[in-house]
Amino acid sequence: MVAAHTSGHSSASADWIICLDKRPAERSGEDVDIILARLKCVKAFERFHPSLLQQICLCGFYECLEKGITLYRQGDIGTSWYAVISGSLDVKVSETANHQDAVTICTLGIGTAFGESILDNTPRHATIVTREFSELLRIDQREFKSLWEKYRQCMAGLLAPPYGVMESGGRMSDKENISNNSFGSISKHLNKVPSEKILRAGKVLRDAILSRAPHMIRDRKYHLKTYRQCCVGTELVDWQMQQSSSVYSRIQAVGMWQVLLEEGVLNHVDQELTFQDKYLFYRFLEDEQEDAPLPTEEETRESDEELQDTLLLLSQVGPDAHMRMVLRKHPGQRAADDLEIIYEELLHIKALSHLSTTVKKELAGVLIFESHAKAGTVLFNQGEEGTSWYIILKGSVNVVIYGKLITIAYYRIYECVRVISFKRCFT
Repeated sequence: MVAAHTSGHSSASADWIICLDKRPAERSGEDVDIILARLKCVKAFERFHPSLLQQICLCGFYECLEKGITLYRQGDIGTSWYAVISGSLDVKVSETANHQDAVTICTLGIGTAFGESILDNTPRHATIVTREFSELLRIDQREFKSLWEKYRQCMAGLLAPPYGVMESGGRMSDKENISNNSFGSISKHLNKVPSEKILRAGKVLRDAILSRAPHMIRDRKYHLKTYRQCCVGTELVDWQMQQSSSVYSRIQAVGMWQVLLEEGVLNHVDQELTFQDKYLFYRFLEDEQEDAPLPTEEETRESDEELQDTLLLLSQVGPDAHMRMVLRKHPGQRAADDLEIIYEELLHIKALSHLSTTVKKELAGVLIFESHAKAGTVLFNQGEEGTSWYIILKGSVNVVIYGKLITIAYYRIYECVRVISFKRCFT
């Protein structure tokens, strides 16, 4: 690895670098404040817990690398963990262990944390090469393990994808910018016109709750604001698991509630698009109206009779809804369980059967869900520079090459963002 410490910065901007160049034991409280002030200016570091960020300021080191420098190679045993302060780095993976045929699978950008294999001394899963001049924050293995023991819960979310997809700021076009806002726009494809089956399922569950645990649906106050007639996510999961032995885990129950959320039969009070097993408020569609009527005795009896069949239906469609929910998350927000769910799905995709386990696990960290309800939607045009690679898993697409037409049919659509740039040779 080649690293060059900066000396050409202005005194004001170089203060924090000078502080990071000191040995941790020699850093004063003022030094830590200077480093902390600099890192807080990087928007992506807002995801770091304040206490964790302060500890990083105490034990981190500064490195700057020119374009084309290899930070470490696939198969190496690591000694450090890194966070990107500026610039970007390419993640390259080879199936043959020959670095010459390594393929770039994604790009690490500002705020991305990587290198957590040092926790258990496993070999590096990929080769990391600077894409441009880059500044990194480095933490040695011993200090990182100490931080992990103390802040495991905070850090797990930051390390979630083995390698997140985040481009450096200011250089991306709107099409490439994978920000939280763009992920929100992807999620707007959720179906808000519920099917009859799911609409009925929602009514059955609401009626059953009002019959068996009416206290779950009530007005709730949080931060001086009152939310009308809503339920709590954790309570909904608890209740569902008590109703049937076929609901065997909280993760399964989350997927079942996600089915209702996708179709607008259940809604988060702040219009979030994922159901979470947390103290968050959700409201049934019927309770959106003022003075929603209580179920009649006959409706309650019918709902009780249909409850087990309804839970069975939701348990069958829940896994797909849970998968869509996971894939709609920003790669940087995926937990280890999320990655495992995606990886298990990739094992069943024939088109990826030739890929190694390592590559599939890397893909699990960067795949994004995309769906198009209307026929005739153009994904890209011939001659455009490509920004995404696709696997079609449901439905079909037409491929047009200057007047020629080819139809390709597979199963459901996922999108892998920013895998490689090239000129499109077809529409």
